[in-house]
Amino acid sequence: NRMKMKRAALLLPLFAAVYLSAFASPPVYPGAKLVDELNRELKKSGQDSTAYNTFDAFEKVYDFYQSKGGELRRGRPARAGEKMATFQFKESGYAVAIIWKEDSKSHGTIFYIARTGAAR
Repeated sequence: NRMKMKRAALLLPLFAAVYLSAFASPPVYPGAKLVDELNRELKKSGQDSTAYNTFDAFEKVYDFYQSKGGELRRGRPARAGEKMATFQFKESGYAVAIIWKEDSKSHGTIFYIARTGAAR
């Protein structure tokens, strides 16, 4: 009986960590910075989303979120001078939208991490 209690005590934190990580948001791309102006607007409009900027190439950010298990969703086709992709993280109910525009003031890649509420 004591052995079962010890085993349960050891396994409980592991199960709790797995359960909680299933609902955690995707990681923020390394070195990315918050975009205060966009985040103020998102908050004002009631969006459950956070905007970040990095000077890294769109493809590096794309590869990062793809490697984290994001499922690529189809959106509108990119226009000339822009790149876009959205990754859905179904287990946690989050999505990451990545946007690069040639004429952007940020001179980098902007991405949004948004709670979609569609966790399994």
